[in-house]
Amino acid sequence: MGRILIATDGSEGAAAAIAEGLDLARRLDAEVIFAAVRPPVPDFLGEPLYQKRLSDDLAHARNALEEARKAAEQAGITSEYELLEGDPAEEIARLAETRDADLVIVGTRGLGAVAGALLGSVSSAVVRRSTRPVVVVRQPGERRAEDEAAAGEATPTAGNAGPTAA
Repeated sequence: MGRILIATDGSEGAAAAIAEGLDLARRLDAEVIFAAVRPPVPDFLGEPLYQKRLSDDLAHARNALEEARKAAEQAGITSEYELLEGDPAEEIARLAETRDADLVIVGTRGLGAVAGALLGSVSSAVVRRSTRPVVVVRQPGERRAEDEAAAGEATPTAGNAGPTAA
């Protein structure tokens, strides 16, 4: 494997993806491309608000890439960086194709199955859109929290005896 694309947005899910991706790159002697995608700023905001939002979004994306760069440097991994604008899933899938990535790694936001289904998910959209293999990395403890929540919903509690036979 020669090239791994790791998406980052500065979140905990992205940090987990970076850690997993760098470990994999080290074991496979692969180079890494980090990608941060900022959403387009709506034109209707007007000049002062437009510039502020643009500056804030660029600063956030640059910070996310800088943190990824530091992690790669500490791991001794060769890496490159791309700052993109547009729909995150679309841009990540496009970049993976144009840069000939062998693998794409993305993190999750930890929304859970129900919230993820209702709100949509960049990670699931990347899986659907990418022509390259995609690894989705969960945040540490994310699965355990989902399992505990599901178990809590299924277990009757005081004041909620659950369904009764009629």
